[in-house]
Amino acid sequence: MSRPPGFPTTMLVDLPNWVGDQMMAMPALSRLVDGNCGGETVLHTRPPMVRFLSAVFPETTVIASPRKFSPLLSAQKLRADGRPIEIGITLRNAARGKIFVRFCARWCAGSRGEGALILLSSSCGIDRGRHQVHDSDSVLAVLGLEAADPSWRLEMPAGVRDEGEAVLREIGIDKQRAIGIAPSTARGDTKRWPARYFGELANRLRARGLEPVIVIGPGEGAVANELCRSGQLEIPVVGRNLDIAGLAGTTAGLRMLVGNDSGPMQLAACLGIPVVAIFGPTDPSRTAPRGFMHRVVSPSSGRSDRMRNISVDEVEAAIIDLDDRGRASA
Repeated sequence: MSRPPGFPTTMLVDLPNWVGDQMMAMPALSRLVDGNCGGETVLHTRPPMVRFLSAVFPETTVIASPRKFSPLLSAQKLRADGRPIEIGITLRNAARGKIFVRFCARWCAGSRGEGALILLSSSCGIDRGRHQVHDSDSVLAVLGLEAADPSWRLEMPAGVRDEGEAVLREIGIDKQRAIGIAPSTARGDTKRWPARYFGELANRLRARGLEPVIVIGPGEGAVANELCRSGQLEIPVVGRNLDIAGLAGTTAGLRMLVGNDSGPMQLAACLGIPVVAIFGPTDPSRTAPRGFMHRVVSPSSGRSDRMRNISVDEVEAAIIDLDDRGRASA
């Protein structure tokens, strides 16, 4: 394993594809950006994340490629800009990211596997017995940086927060009573709590004087429509036409968010918004929201891990308990 160049330097950081994975990589990314203070840091992401990352890390340059990008073509484009890269770090586990940083940087590091021994200057192990936020700790250690801080939280600029509050005002929502409902997930139906359960929950929240707001991403309108039909009520929807910065600004104005193990759930937790996370087949020890002001609801011991085995009563009880605790500590 060769030694990395010292800081400050020119550094490229390749980020994961999925929003949830990017949110869990934020504490490690913060270490990298701070560690390269005085140098030049380039972040490589997907197009919907550009404005978000530029707002959170204004000292960096943010570039984007589509999800199934060609690592060679993207590397050629970056090199054509005449920007010599000394260090390349990929925070994704896929071979595509490792090929990309290999062709961009003189020294590169990332996780083991997926061709790492051939492609990377330093391949680092992942302790899968710990939360995913720590997956890049070994990479940080090679660079002489401290491990990721799981308590790190996003600080969105005032302009982005104002933009989000304007979205809530436009749909007539009082943010003091707004409960976000995130019914979708990017990786299949097995991680989704049934839409009819979300619909029943929305009715119960309204009966308690709260205002449910459906939070989705682009292309997820069908899930929102199914929820409204199942609950036989009209619920405002945000996120259809928002990038991740717009979604973050809107989420930051919510009182709480309840949802599946998904990008919006991880975004809310990273913003410090209280979260009730509904888990089925995935492991909460790896991807649960971090911090004491969150709740995880999953099938009880001895029951199937199918999402339909989690009752509306259980989720509603978690919301009430979390909301009561929040008011008591205010």
